[in-house]
Amino acid sequence: ERWCNDEFRHGESFALLMRAHPHLLRGANLLWVRFFLLAVYATMFVRDHTRPLLHQAMGLDADEYDYKVFDITTTISRQVFPISLDTDHPAFRAGLNALVQCSRDQTAAKARGGLLGALGQGWAAVRAAGHFTRLFLRPVKRHDLPAQIRVAPSW
Repeated sequence: ERWCNDEFRHGESFALLMRAHPHLLRGANLLWVRFFLLAVYATMFVRDHTRPLLHQAMGLDADEYDYKVFDITTTISRQVFPISLDTDHPAFRAGLNALVQCSRDQTAAKARGGLLGALGQGWAAVRAAGHFTRLFLRPVKRHDLPAQIRVAPSW
């Protein structure tokens, strides 16, 4: 709870900064917003699916947990950003699963070692970049920002 409240206060400060500089939420800057959101979601999803011991120890399903966190995070981010990712779309979810497979392939190639291992790592990285790019280019949801600047909790 303490961590969530601390992170929430940081989010509120960030929201105020964004609202104080509205040009940061328009035009080409929305590409950075999109990149930021996707990088956060993709990193969490790949990490949670390639290191499952914590979720298993707590009896949690990584998919269910991650998508619940995505829903909460999206609810909060909609109060700050005029766009959000469609994390429920099957193509988005398939893209995240493809990134997980690329990460696993890269780990296996690294363990193999040698020239073939290095080539395998490179190929996994190229595939991951392609999947990330396809996720980045997916349509986003657009919405108006709330009139109230204070960010409201969503958990």
